[in-house]
Amino acid sequence: MKAIPLNAEHPALPSDLLIHCPLALEPVEAHLFVLALGCLTKHSQRLTFQLTFADVLPDVNVDDQFVQLDKAQKRLMQPLKYEGLRLGKRFSHRIPMFTEMSIDQDTGLMTGVFNDYLRQYLLELADEYTAPKLEALLMHR
Repeated sequence: MKAIPLNAEHPALPSDLLIHCPLALEPVEAHLFVLALGCLTKHSQRLTFQLTFADVLPDVNVDDQFVQLDKAQKRLMQPLKYEGLRLGKRFSHRIPMFTEMSIDQDTGLMTGVFNDYLRQYLLELADEYTAPKLEALLMHR
């Protein structure tokens, strides 16, 4: 196995990484992501969010909310996969969007932390797109 130097640089992420990643989001997942993204500010020390179940699924009973949010949580915790060619050699880079995400039926809260490695990318994404436009792009594959 070839040793990788500790100071090896991560590949540069394309500005449209999330829009063109192969992970097609379902409507609940896209809505949750966009609402969570809306909780971020340029001055946030940590990229956290806190949403109520009703924020994401306002017209759904609490048991169904939990089931749908649990499914969304599992899919959103999957890493983004970026592949390409560099000097004629293939590479694959996987990076999770979130470092953690929790749902609690007792409090009716969903909380999480975006991956800080994606900080600049996420903040630019939030600035570039309106919520409805971003949701549509995330579901359109």
